[in-house]
Amino acid sequence: MGACLSPSEDGKENVQELECSLDASYSPLFFHPYIKGSQVTMDESCCTVSRTDTFHDGIVFSNRPVELYERVTLKILQEDQKWQGGLRVGFTWKDPCLQSGDLPPFVCPNLVAQGKTRACVLPDEYIEEETIISFWVDSWGCVFCSTNLEAEGSFLFNGVSVKSPLWAVVDVYGRTKAVQLLDPTCLAFQERAEENAVEDCMVCFASQASTMMFPCHHTGFCSRCSMKIFRTSGCCPLCREAVTKILWVSVLAAQNEGLPNLLGKSERIRSLR
Repeated sequence: MGACLSPSEDGKENVQELECSLDASYSPLFFHPYIKGSQVTMDESCCTVSRTDTFHDGIVFSNRPVELYERVTLKILQEDQKWQGGLRVGFTWKDPCLQSGDLPPFVCPNLVAQGKTRACVLPDEYIEEETIISFWVDSWGCVFCSTNLEAEGSFLFNGVSVKSPLWAVVDVYGRTKAVQLLDPTCLAFQERAEENAVEDCMVCFASQASTMMFPCHHTGFCSRCSMKIFRTSGCCPLCREAVTKILWVSVLAAQNEGLPNLLGKSERIRSLR
């Protein structure tokens, strides 16, 4: 997964220097580790969930509120053909941490009927294994969905309240057995970054390339050179577009440079508090 370059508590000088240059609004999106259906199992990254049994009790929420037009992107990892129906997605304007008692077995109709949640089941053609699904809400409370990173989406439903913070809600239901939450910011570049994890920085040729300029998405820079560029010219040396933040595109390369894994479980849990 891609990650936003951010400081840690380790006190390393090269990490502390990054703090003043970061986009504070960026926070990684993953599944809430505690508020989930009774049949949900979750990996250590809090990005992959599966349903252990039956066809229901698979509700999960995002760890934080999502912004209007922010895309929540999922990959279908596994199907169970003995069941009917499939993945259900939507948004809730009730803080998941305020849920009392066990979650209901279904987001539709149970959670929707409680109020403050809108969701729907996705069409069958959207829930094949390996399909990538993105959904988002606009400023009028309309929810849209696209597949395989297409820019334009299809209308799903409306009626979402946009006057309060919104959490994404996903119901791993029916045929859908397991899903992975992806980071759309770096998704298009992950595969290339992993294949070229040992690529040298094109500036210093001494360290491994491990970061990406945002929003132009140009890669090929180590963390030190990318931050030097950020602090001086503030423009990508390849296209001259203004850089708003620096993103990791290879956690492996970050570890090889001696920097912390910035999206470790402890960091994720800390962001919930």
